[in-house]
Amino acid sequence: MTPIWVTILVAIITSTGGAIAGAGIKQLDRLSRLVTRDNLDDALDDSRLMRDVRGKLDRDWDRFDQLDRELRAARLDLLRVELFAHTNNRTQHERQLEAGKEYLDMGGNGYGHARYDALRQDYLRREADCDWLYR
Repeated sequence: MTPIWVTILVAIITSTGGAIAGAGIKQLDRLSRLVTRDNLDDALDDSRLMRDVRGKLDRDWDRFDQLDRELRAARLDLLRVELFAHTNNRTQHERQLEAGKEYLDMGGNGYGHARYDALRQDYLRREADCDWLYR
């Protein structure tokens, strides 16, 4: 005959073990039905809405790129106009030198480069001679 305390211990272990096993199985079942972020991302990537949004964003970026090119071309034109204007005073001469430097930094070349060099040489000559009368 087994002592009573062994019987009680076996009963407690059996009932507790069953509850723990049941809770573990329930948790595993819940986790298997859980939707992960990767599942959601995959589902969204394949959705019509996301394809439409992605297409719209691509068109918008293309427009931004086009506007950047046009803005750069307009800025180069403005700098070119300022660079080739007739010089009337020292302030304008200095501004033309700044415009010429920016023009070259933006990739402008050719006649603009030659004009900038001529303006720079003229400014250095005027500075050395202290000749700021423009006629």
